[in-house]
Amino acid sequence: MKNLRLKFVLITMSMLTAIVLVLLVIGERYDKYWDEYDTYRIVKLVAANGYVKENTDEAIAFVTIDENDKPDIQVNNTFLTNKEVKEVSKDLLNRGKKSWKWHDYIYSLKEKKDGTWQLVFIDFSSYSASYAQVFLVTVYVIFGLLLLTGVSIYLSRFIVQPAQAAIDREKQFVSDASHELKTPIASICANAQVLQNQIAPNRYLNHILSETKRMEHLIQELLSLSKLDNKDGRAHFEKVDLSSICQEMILSYESLAYEEGKLIEDQIAENIEILGQESQLKQLVTILLDNAIKHSLDNGKITVELLQEKKTALLRVSNPSLVYPDEVLKNLFERFYQAEDSRNSSSSFGLGLAIAKAILEKHKGSITVSQADSQLTFEVQLPLK
Repeated sequence: MKNLRLKFVLITMSMLTAIVLVLLVIGERYDKYWDEYDTYRIVKLVAANGYVKENTDEAIAFVTIDENDKPDIQVNNTFLTNKEVKEVSKDLLNRGKKSWKWHDYIYSLKEKKDGTWQLVFIDFSSYSASYAQVFLVTVYVIFGLLLLTGVSIYLSRFIVQPAQAAIDREKQFVSDASHELKTPIASICANAQVLQNQIAPNRYLNHILSETKRMEHLIQELLSLSKLDNKDGRAHFEKVDLSSICQEMILSYESLAYEEGKLIEDQIAENIEILGQESQLKQLVTILLDNAIKHSLDNGKITVELLQEKKTALLRVSNPSLVYPDEVLKNLFERFYQAEDSRNSSSSFGLGLAIAKAILEKHKGSITVSQADSQLTFEVQLPLK
């Protein structure tokens, strides 16, 4: 649910930031256009009068240009030197009367009857916002975004409440249903075993036993998920030797892999210790090994690798497998996800990977899956102690 709230805040702030930026750009363009237009009106007025008023605050230059294109500066109130004003005057003369703006210069060019030119221009760059103004606007924008972030975080608590309530109801239903089903399933299994001992071999009875065991396993997985959802953070964590856990679980699964015609090879670095709950970490490794054996191709080699990279423990479990679509790989860790072609047990991943993900979330870790050259690889990352 924290992720849902975070997504809400991020999406809201991204949209609001984009809107604010667009409005700022539009506002800046709008102000600049009218400032330039007002400046042009001043230039046209000075050009029409033929002189510049004394003590004017405008950054204006008044220049006459003779028949030989030689500028003669009448007034220079700009921040440009006289040499720079003459160079700008020549450039503006070359551009002619068709335009009224060139770079940061707003100008008016008029040809007199005697063949000379009258040029009036204002250096618009001198009207640019000062650093103090830019700083003030920046502070206002940052303050506004922080205020909007706070409001978004506050509102997210109420926005996600219906979703949180629905998720809680779903989790409670799964937990209650699992507990309610556990006893009758166990009773069916026990009665079927009694019948198996009293009557001749019967394939229907064998099927009942097989399905009840599968149901028992599914119920156990649902209860495991329910327990993981209800446990608090790192309350019962202690220093755990992950290397020893991996070696122990691999040893217990080697015979099962051998019976399936598969081989487990391991490269386990020694003395990798993390903070965690030993029973959950054993369950994590068990899920990955069981998954690899179940979905590995015939006569396949399963590789288990544990190593340390900086402050992270990396556990990789690889096996040769069928090529799965990207859509399947993307949803492998989702609860109750079932691909279109996963109605049989050989292609269904069940709830095991969802449990693995939940265990890693409790341990502040992560799990990813990748597929290359018909090798399916699960990589677990766990922070060291």
